[in-house]
Amino acid sequence: MKNYLKVFLKGFAMGIAEIIPGISGGTVALILGIYHRLIKAISEFNLGFLIQMKSGEIKNAFKKIDFYFLLVMALGMMSAVFLLSNLITYSLTFYPVFFKSVLSSLLFCSLFINPIRPKGINKNFLFGLIISASVAFIFYAVPSSNYSNIGLVYLFFCGFIAICALVLPGISGSFILLLLGVYPTVISAVRDFDVSILSVFVLGCAVGLFSSVRVIRSLYEKKEDLLLSTFFGLILFSIPIIWKGSAFTIDFPQLSESLFSILGGLLIGSLLVFTLNKARE
Repeated sequence: MKNYLKVFLKGFAMGIAEIIPGISGGTVALILGIYHRLIKAISEFNLGFLIQMKSGEIKNAFKKIDFYFLLVMALGMMSAVFLLSNLITYSLTFYPVFFKSVLSSLLFCSLFINPIRPKGINKNFLFGLIISASVAFIFYAVPSSNYSNIGLVYLFFCGFIAICALVLPGISGSFILLLLGVYPTVISAVRDFDVSILSVFVLGCAVGLFSSVRVIRSLYEKKEDLLLSTFFGLILFSIPIIWKGSAFTIDFPQLSESLFSILGGLLIGSLLVFTLNKARE
């Protein structure tokens, strides 16, 4: 029971990250030491699993996908999303500098803990930085959109793209939704429990998740150093994106006007990383 409580709380922390533009649930999973287990479990949803279920080997099928781990973690994530979506929106609206300072500190401090911390400067590390810098450049270049009328097909596509945040540490799914112009729509749908919007969005997320997770698992098992180096770069380069204004514009706050908000946010962010790192032990 104690282990399941830990998994629930870790899922809760990932859920918080998923609704915050600027930090990825995958980053939190890495910090908490459950990333590889998560990717492995999700990737086991395959034909072999379906055959076992159809044959009545339910116990073996559940063991194959690490069912109870995924279930408890998903419950934790959903609890965070439904309980805290309004609080996140409020904080972003009324305390943006403090909130973004917390995120910046959290991401920066996470670069110095395992397994995100690089093992050394080598070819894989430099290649990973090049890959991550190329991805980050795209997000710097793309202006944010704001659509009032969003079709269900476009919403499905947004869910498909945003789920990358779960399998790619450093890329924020919420930030992608902001760029695509659907973040307010999705948050409002969560708050109001709009089944029609949420079902299409979740379907897009599910298709995207199962399409990408097998690729990530394969890379993790064959090119772990390169993959972790790319994750390091994605997290590093995503910090300025938190303060992104328009395309190629970073709106850092004036230090003289927001000193206490910045310092307070940096302190809270560093304490959060320390707490999350302790939680993995």
